[in-house]
Amino acid sequence: MIACFIRHGQTDWNKANLVQGLTDNPLNGTGRQQAEKVAVYLKDRDPEWDLIITSPLRRARETAEIIARTIGHGKPIVNNDGFRERSFGSLEGMVLDEATYRMIFAEQAPGLESLRDLRKRTTRALLALEGKAEKVLICAHAQVIKSVITAIEPGFDFRFPLKNSSLNYFIVENGEIKMIAFNIVPE
Repeated sequence: MIACFIRHGQTDWNKANLVQGLTDNPLNGTGRQQAEKVAVYLKDRDPEWDLIITSPLRRARETAEIIARTIGHGKPIVNNDGFRERSFGSLEGMVLDEATYRMIFAEQAPGLESLRDLRKRTTRALLALEGKAEKVLICAHAQVIKSVITAIEPGFDFRFPLKNSSLNYFIVENGEIKMIAFNIVPE
């Protein structure tokens, strides 16, 4: 199975460099343009997808809807809670600076989902799709995509920026996940 994770388009909180987590923000104008750009990229290069799946959060759902409409995907978009963003608990709404990063990596905030639990949730959701489709497009979040990467590349630096509306391709085969492309942003 080929799985393409697309990070949602920009929100006002992304622009302000605030921790979003489960805060259900919509795309801003730039985010809608980013989603349109990636949708046109897919339409021109790879328009056929068996499934489009989204996190239940609005920013991912809006991104998925723009893509589905543009590529002419006539099937319903599927919500999957396994791909919802990581809960950052009390850190949500804070500026994402070095001090906040330290609290995240030390897992020192009330309500913060552990990286271990996040990785388990996201990889379980991805592996459960194997055999159900050959090509799956998943609109999700930076932490979700990075958690899948760290499941197969444990040394991956979580602070590496994953761009809004980037494409990230994986192959899932016989219960194994392999990354084949990372952080592609259509120009």
